[in-house]
Amino acid sequence: MQAVIAGRVPDARFLLDCVLSNSALGWDARPDPRCIGIVGHSFGGWTALAVPETDLRFRAVVALAPAGASNPRPGILPVTLTFAWGRDIPVLYLVAENDVCLPLAGMYELFDRTPGTRRMIMLRRADHMHFMDNVEEVHESVRNMTFPEELAWITREMRPIAELSSGEQAHLFVRGLTLAHMDATLKQKPEARRFLEEDIVGKLAACGVEAKEHRLEA
Repeated sequence: MQAVIAGRVPDARFLLDCVLSNSALGWDARPDPRCIGIVGHSFGGWTALAVPETDLRFRAVVALAPAGASNPRPGILPVTLTFAWGRDIPVLYLVAENDVCLPLAGMYELFDRTPGTRRMIMLRRADHMHFMDNVEEVHESVRNMTFPEELAWITREMRPIAELSSGEQAHLFVRGLTLAHMDATLKQKPEARRFLEEDIVGKLAACGVEAKEHRLEA
């Protein structure tokens, strides 16, 4: 597992090298190296927050319920973050109100430790699987799994999907806010910046998505 952890950031950098060089991809379009963002969920969210420490090309991050808090629950990967970026990288945290695996306390800790520009929006009535495809199916599949004793608390604490937000609501939440963040920070699109400056929670509510913003304390 330590080898897997150690390989994550180099893997992300290697993938970016391939994308920018167009090697073996056969794409006609070439990405703009000045507009590189990264999005990740859970362990991938940790990767998204860790890679800017060693690679200056990453200029925006969306972290979906990321790992990396200082006090992980039993059996959760003990990954750490230094946030030694040396520059301002706008970060959008999208987190789940009822996340059993990576609870809100850890999200708040990461948010508070993040240097520079950051924002956190919470999806109400949502768990860790709400950032994946096929939310309902995956959530119930995990809830009915048999874990080793060290991780048995997961299934004991997870709520039935019928009590939580739907996959459609979750995908609207993730897709809309991620795209707005990248358009605003990397492409400097005025309409995206206006959207983010306005009442996001109210806009989401109008689309049937219940959310809450966690703000910096004065």
